[in-house]
Amino acid sequence: MPPLSRSVHEEMSKRLNAAREDLLGAVRARTTADEGDAPSIGPLAHEAQGDDRNTAEMIGHDEVHLAEHDANTLHEIDVALGKLEAGGAGICESCGREIPDARLLATPTVRTCTECQDRIEKETHTGRGPSM
Repeated sequence: MPPLSRSVHEEMSKRLNAAREDLLGAVRARTTADEGDAPSIGPLAHEAQGDDRNTAEMIGHDEVHLAEHDANTLHEIDVALGKLEAGGAGICESCGREIPDARLLATPTVRTCTECQDRIEKETHTGRGPSM
């Protein structure tokens, strides 16, 4: 299988690194705070005098889920950057076939070709189905 073209390699690297920096910025904003303030991800960080405790807990719970999502996304970006550096980007992890450049550029963290992704979604019942 031919390696990625130089232009696709550079574009994927640019997009992945930009996405990584943006996501790290969002994580830092959520986990750091000014002196005397609690970070927004902290327990009951959204509760102020007279606030509804249940609402504050729900917002805090959402912040934890966002942090988990961000951590998973960072992992996917790091895996894609590693594969790009090692020369393994663009190869389906399921069947070993080439992943089309258009798919890689649309979603640089993609790990499977469309045929394998369709099969996986059918087997696990995780496909989105019709959009309208």
